[in-house]
Amino acid sequence: MNNGKGSKVDGAKRTKTIVINSSVTLAAQICQILLGFFIRKIFIGTLGMTYLGYNSVFSNILQMLNLADLGIGVAVTSYLYKPLAEKNRPRIAALMYLYKKMYQIIGLTVLIVGIVVSFFLKALIPDAECSIAYLRVLFYINLLGTVSTYFLAYKRTLLIADQKSYIANIVDTTVFFLISGLQIFILYFAPSYILYLIVLVVKNIISNIILSLRSDMDYGRLDKDAGPELVAEYRPQIMQYVRDVFISKIGAYVYYGTDNIIISIFKGSLRAGYLSNYTMITAQLNAVVTQVLSSVQATFGNFISSNEDLPSQRNMVDNYFCMNFFIGNFCMVCFMLLAQPFIGLVFGPSLALDFSTVVWMAVNLMLTILIQLPSQVFMIYKLYRYDKPIIVISAMLNIIISVGLVGSLGVDGVLIGTFVTSLFYLFSRFLIIAKKVFEFSYVAYVKKIGFYGMISFLSVLLTCLVCKNISGDTVVGFVWRTICVGIGAVCVPVLFLVHTKEFNYILDKFLPVKIRRFCSTKRLSAFGMALLVCIYLLNSLGGKT
Repeated sequence: MNNGKGSKVDGAKRTKTIVINSSVTLAAQICQILLGFFIRKIFIGTLGMTYLGYNSVFSNILQMLNLADLGIGVAVTSYLYKPLAEKNRPRIAALMYLYKKMYQIIGLTVLIVGIVVSFFLKALIPDAECSIAYLRVLFYINLLGTVSTYFLAYKRTLLIADQKSYIANIVDTTVFFLISGLQIFILYFAPSYILYLIVLVVKNIISNIILSLRSDMDYGRLDKDAGPELVAEYRPQIMQYVRDVFISKIGAYVYYGTDNIIISIFKGSLRAGYLSNYTMITAQLNAVVTQVLSSVQATFGNFISSNEDLPSQRNMVDNYFCMNFFIGNFCMVCFMLLAQPFIGLVFGPSLALDFSTVVWMAVNLMLTILIQLPSQVFMIYKLYRYDKPIIVISAMLNIIISVGLVGSLGVDGVLIGTFVTSLFYLFSRFLIIAKKVFEFSYVAYVKKIGFYGMISFLSVLLTCLVCKNISGDTVVGFVWRTICVGIGAVCVPVLFLVHTKEFNYILDKFLPVKIRRFCSTKRLSAFGMALLVCIYLLNSLGGKT
C-alpha cells in the first residue's frame, strides 16, 4: 500500500515529468513551425501551388494506407504502461518483440497496397498537370517514407510510453533543422520537387534510426530477450485489442483523412492546395498539442496503473479534460482571428480563403483537441470494443454530409461534415466512459461540455470585441493583434474556469507555490478583466492599427 508521502513524491515526479516533456515539446514544435512556414513560402515561390495540391492528396491517401497499422501501436502502448511502471523487463521485451514482428508484416502490406493504389491516381487527381508516370514517381517516394516508418519507428513508442518523449522531440528537432537547411538549398539553387521529397523521406529515416539506437542504449535489445511464454500470453490479448481499435482507426481516417480527397475529386487538387496552407497551421498546432498531451497521456497511464481508486481516476480525467479544453480553446481563438492576416502576410492575399472556412476549421481544431482526452481514456481502459456502432454511424455521417454539401458550399460543406461527426463522436465517447468505466451520471459530462462550449463562444465574441480595431495587415499590426488575441484567448476562459476545482488543480500543479498563493480566484478574475478592458480602451482610443 502506498503511504501519503509516497503518493506525494510520485505525484511531484509525474508533474515534473509532464513539465519537462511539455516544455521541450513546445519549444521544439515552435521552432519547427517557424522554419516550416519559411520553407513553405520558398516552396510556393519556386515550385508553385500545384505540387502543394498533389502533396495534400498524397497525404490523405497515405493516411488511408496507415490503417494497415490496425491499431497495433495503440494496443502495445496501452499494455506497456504497467510493466514500465513495475520495471518488468521480461514483459516489456515480449511486447516489443510482438510489436517489431507485426510492424514488419504491416510495412510489406502497406508497400503492396500502395503500389496498387498508385494505378488509380488519375481518378483521385483528375486535374493533374503532369504525366501519370511522373505523378506515380512522386507518390512512390512518399510511400517509401511511410513504409520505412514500420521498420524503424517502433522503438520510439517505448521511449514515449516511458515518459521520455522529450528525447524524441530533441532528436526530431535537431534533424529537422539540419535537413531543412538542405531543403532550402535545393529550393533556391536546384528547384526540384523530387529532390525535395527525397530529402523529406531521409529526414524521417535518420530520426527513427537515431531514436532506435537511443532505445537500445537505454533498454538493450529487448526484442532478443523476449520469452516465448509471455509472447504467447500477450499475442491473443493484443490481437483482440487490435480488432477493437481498428474500427476506431477507420473512423478517425474518415473524419480527418478524406477531406482533401473529396475536395480534389469535386473541386480540383488546386483547391486542396489552397486549403493546405491553412491545414498546415492547424496540423502544426495539433501536433504541438498532441505531443504535449502525449506526455500527459504517459503520465496518466502510469497514474492509472499505480492507483486503483476509481473516484481519483475520475477526478484525474476531469482535470485533464479541463486542460484539453483550455489548450483547445486557446488554439481555436488564435487560429480563427489570426489565420487570415497571417496567410496574407506570408503567402499573399490571393491565397486567402473565405473567413467562414477559417471559422469551421477553427472549431474543428478545438474539437480534435477535445477528442484526444476520451481517446486517451479509451486506450488506457481498453474501451474500443464498445464504440464500434458509433464509429460506423459517424463515418457514414461524415461522408454523406461532406459529399452532399461540397457541391453547394464547397470546402465549407466538407468541414461541416467533419464538425457534425466530431461533435457526435465526442458526446458518444463520454457516454461510454460514464457508463462503462466510472458508473457516473452522463448528464454531468453533457453539462461540462455545454459549459465549455459557452466559454468558447464568449472567448471568440469578447476577443473579437477587444481586437476589432486591429487589422493585422502589416507586420507591426499583426504582431500587436497576435498579442491582444493571445491575451484575450487566455483571460476570457480564465474568468470562468478559475471558479472550478479542475482548473485550480491545474494551477496548483503547474504554478510555483509563491505565485499560486498570490493568484487567488478573485485576483485572477480581477486581473483578467482589467487587462481586457485596458486593451479594448487602448485599441479604441488609438484607432485602427
